[in-house]
Amino acid sequence: MSDILRMEQRAPSLGKRRRRASAFFREFGFGYFLLAPVVLYIVIFQFYPLVETVRLSLYDYSLISGRGMTFNGFDNYKELLMNDNAFWRIFKNSLVWVLGSTVLQFAIAIPAALILFGKIRMRGLWRGLMMVPWVSPVVIIGIVWKWIYDGHYGLFNHYLKLAGFISENIVWLGDEVLVWPALLLTSAWKGFPYITLMMLSGLTGISKEMIEAAHMDGASAWQRFTRITLPMLKPIMYVTGLVSIVSSWTKFEMIWALTNGGPGYATSILPTYLYTNSFVYFDLGKGSAIAALSMAMVLVLVGLYARLFGRNLE
Repeated sequence: MSDILRMEQRAPSLGKRRRRASAFFREFGFGYFLLAPVVLYIVIFQFYPLVETVRLSLYDYSLISGRGMTFNGFDNYKELLMNDNAFWRIFKNSLVWVLGSTVLQFAIAIPAALILFGKIRMRGLWRGLMMVPWVSPVVIIGIVWKWIYDGHYGLFNHYLKLAGFISENIVWLGDEVLVWPALLLTSAWKGFPYITLMMLSGLTGISKEMIEAAHMDGASAWQRFTRITLPMLKPIMYVTGLVSIVSSWTKFEMIWALTNGGPGYATSILPTYLYTNSFVYFDLGKGSAIAALSMAMVLVLVGLYARLFGRNLE
């Protein structure tokens, strides 16, 4: 009898819950249906590989050792951080690559944006041509620039000779000192159009009346740029810099196409070191540990960047 009474008491609450659920699905069901493919993509192709990478990093898993998977905890991390001398050199290379690429891209993009924003002939054509490096495949760019830097018949040496800057050919990609300027120049050439495009969008949003008022008050072009234009561009520069840091950190293809990380480990960065260990030496445990550490380090770098430059953006 008591069970029947309890069921009768639950019946109205169950009915209310069902009505609320049906009303919820009628209102939001189609929206969740449209979001489902994106959520599935993130789970399958982003979240699952991330979890699997962290899991594999805790195992001794070499495909050529014949030992199979053996759980070793944090031994892979200890080996990399304490006993692998190449790891910290490669980490420094990664910082040089990311910071150097980002700074050089901005150094080229800001003047380019100011020029393309001004009144020049065939401005639309120049803006379109500017985007060619950005939309070109990274591997193709790497192959072309490898030919340009060639120590025997490269165009770079040819034109430097014609200008009288050098008398003998230079092996740009084989010299541990000169290889980094060459790589950073290529990276900046590839990445500056995106930053220029973002700067152009920011320049169009700056009030012309404000610039004209400053000009009428006697402000020079440099003062108008440093005190009005540049502060107004800070939010866009912040976001663009963040995107540039993350994209440069993972820009594996360009270095691999130009130098394969050589000579030695001179131009290796964490993604190339990850590739070498995972798909050349087939040490998936160590490769996964490198991937996990690389992810943690870029998160720290992004956090420092946000802390340093993310204040007072408005």
